[in-house]
Amino acid sequence: MSDFRPAPAAAPVPPHLSAPQVVPPPLPADLPLLTAIRFFAAFWVFAFHFWSWLGLPATGIWRAAGSGARGVDLFFVLSGFVIFHVYGRRAPGRDFGFGKFMWRRFARVYPLHLAMLLIWLVMLLALTALGVALERGVTLWDVIASALLIQSWHLTDGLLLNGVAWSVSAEMTAYLAFGLLMYFRQTAPGWRFWLAALVVTGVLAHLVAVRQGYTGFMHPTWDFGALRILPAFALGALTRLAADHVGPRPASLIGVAALVGLFFAVQDKDADYVLLPLFAALILAAARLSPHLARLPGVSALVYLGEISYSTYMVHTLILLLYSNIGPRLFGFWNAVPMTLHAAIVFGIIIVASALSYHLIEQPSRRWLNRQWPPGRGAARLPEGVR
Repeated sequence: MSDFRPAPAAAPVPPHLSAPQVVPPPLPADLPLLTAIRFFAAFWVFAFHFWSWLGLPATGIWRAAGSGARGVDLFFVLSGFVIFHVYGRRAPGRDFGFGKFMWRRFARVYPLHLAMLLIWLVMLLALTALGVALERGVTLWDVIASALLIQSWHLTDGLLLNGVAWSVSAEMTAYLAFGLLMYFRQTAPGWRFWLAALVVTGVLAHLVAVRQGYTGFMHPTWDFGALRILPAFALGALTRLAADHVGPRPASLIGVAALVGLFFAVQDKDADYVLLPLFAALILAAARLSPHLARLPGVSALVYLGEISYSTYMVHTLILLLYSNIGPRLFGFWNAVPMTLHAAIVFGIIIVASALSYHLIEQPSRRWLNRQWPPGRGAARLPEGVR
């Protein structure tokens, strides 16, 4: 027989001698820095439209404006983060409350969308009646597709009737997919699911975009822009899961690195996929640092601008169109004014219009519609950004 004897089991390490495991505190319900990011995303999209519509060179202060269309993708990643933050860990299956979830999403985006749709429709019909030549007339199907928010599924042949609303259509696609996912699953989706969703939807969206003649999925709008949101939304959900494991100090480093990376990346007007991890890093840092930075001077003003940013996004193209077409006909000194000053003036007008539409249309309509849904037992208070 062998003289081999098994080594005695190691004595357990007393709890007070084991290495401490630092667990970051849970994220609070309200994350004001994320609301502030919404303002910067909306401003970036405005800068892109101002730059492109007026044919400005992609030099100097306008270099970052050339990539401003990617502000929509920042919205999409942020949307995935926030929706998962609020709803991702609720009981799945029939306890999820699919109907109430979709009703809240509808109440959040539809009233202002409908108001802008009607304004654009009346304006375009009036121009047609006055004999103004349009690139393409509005058809009944254009109105139906926009009213049903399906205009991001390649069901029309262009952006009409407040063209930026294609992204609202894409958002509703993501909300529907998330709601159905939560309703039909028996367990809450974890990081493996969201990683697989990111890869699968990213490959699918990329292939469809390339077939449409684009370099990647961060470019389609009306022509399958609904697929554009899916990988970004999944990335946002993954980022929210990662935020549970990142404390304030590493989040600070991540945020600085994201800002530096974005500063250089946005100088390229063709930047696309490289921006997505930078968006995710910025959002993660802002979420984790919100409790520490929310009371800094000026943050409350940025949060308010973020709260009205949906209105800013929805009204800015109409105001920019009117400003750039009516202004030169009214003021002979128009061309003598620097373009940066024009941009500041028109954006100031947009902010005023955004505040009015937020307080007179968006907020009252949302609150009224939410009251129409019977309150459920144990309904949690929802952060402002997702009510």
